[in-house]
Amino acid sequence: MSIVNGLFAGRSGISSHGSAIAVVGDNISNSSTIGYKASRAEFEDLLAGGQTAGRVIGSGSSLAAVTTIFGQGTMEFTSRPLDLAIDGNGFFAVADGAQKYYTRAGNFKVDSAGFIIDQNGYELQGFPLDGSGALEALNIRAVTGSADPTNRITLAGNLDSKGDQGALNPFSDFDETDFVAGAGQIAGAPGSGVAVPSFTTLSDSASLQSTVDVFDSLGQAHTITFFFTPLVTTGGAQQWNVQAVASGEEVDTAGIASGVPRLLGRATMTFDTAGQLTSASTFNLSNIPWQTGSATQSMTVDISGFTQFSASSSPTAINQDGQGVGAVTSVNIDPDGSIFAQLDNGTVTTIGTVALVNFSNAEGLQRIGSNLLQQTSASGEPITGSPASGTFGSIASGSLELSTVDIATEFVKVITLQRGFQASSRIITTIDQLLNEIIQLA
Repeated sequence: MSIVNGLFAGRSGISSHGSAIAVVGDNISNSSTIGYKASRAEFEDLLAGGQTAGRVIGSGSSLAAVTTIFGQGTMEFTSRPLDLAIDGNGFFAVADGAQKYYTRAGNFKVDSAGFIIDQNGYELQGFPLDGSGALEALNIRAVTGSADPTNRITLAGNLDSKGDQGALNPFSDFDETDFVAGAGQIAGAPGSGVAVPSFTTLSDSASLQSTVDVFDSLGQAHTITFFFTPLVTTGGAQQWNVQAVASGEEVDTAGIASGVPRLLGRATMTFDTAGQLTSASTFNLSNIPWQTGSATQSMTVDISGFTQFSASSSPTAINQDGQGVGAVTSVNIDPDGSIFAQLDNGTVTTIGTVALVNFSNAEGLQRIGSNLLQQTSASGEPITGSPASGTFGSIASGSLELSTVDIATEFVKVITLQRGFQASSRIITTIDQLLNEIIQLA
């Protein structure tokens, strides 16, 4: 075999080492790319055709494959809830329409429609709470808390035993049955001979007032104010009048001016000489016709937690069991991929679960750029599951997986490959000199 074959060996060495240097350069340039996995250039030898048995002479080298090394990357804590890192096996699945891609880059965000998307605008896939069980896009705004009307109000506190007795009771001549019948009457209605009360009048006459927001069947909030007014002492016991009042425009059907108090219900509280409540511990607010289109509402008011001691009047607890429809204010993601939304009504609801996907041969996935990988025949079919289950890794919310590129290692490779490239070039130069010697023989 002619020494000319050495020229081709040198040429193939230049080509293969040049390609390998490009792989290293690609690694180094992606040393700051989130979720990037370093690649490795793999060489194979070449043989010339027409070899004689026992005299095998190679024809250089070629780049057999570029293999991605799927090792675990270091995690950087960011504290941003939608920054997700996978601790262990698996890939995030994202979709552009019907086309699905896979990635380890977890720097997600929310688009204007509420979908969780990657930096390419592709939708993160998972299992929504009420989904079909197949992979679907996750939307944090598709879940809102349902309206839960208030059924019970609980008030507790102390009423000062030294409170002024015989104070004005503006609603003393009011008959709640008029309210139940929807006649639209209030204390001081025309023809009653009683001055129309105001919230200021009620406040001035009361020793204690407390407000609570309640919710109707549509989730609309309404404010009810409770006024506690001391009455005369009878038989060694102190009595108080408690009145539940709403603003007129929220309940009146007769066009009462805004801001006029409307009595929803009342009760008389009686305490013994030890300061303990001896009268009924609850009273009812019945058939309230809220002006929001909701159903009429009835509520029980629990006042069993009140005492009457010689201390200033003050509330100790105000609670109600309803809630309005909530909008998402923040999102949290657990290690098992569960997505929880904090709503502005104070409740927490589940949105769904982030999915992870694995392959029997992850190295068979094809890089397509933009931190995305695509399924191939070499990778096998995707295996879908939930984080922290089976062989799947867990989700670290508020963290990002960094590139696995070790710059020091890559520069050592550059030096080695550079020498291989130079040596291959020198082979061509040397053989050229030899051929020149042959030509000089002519």
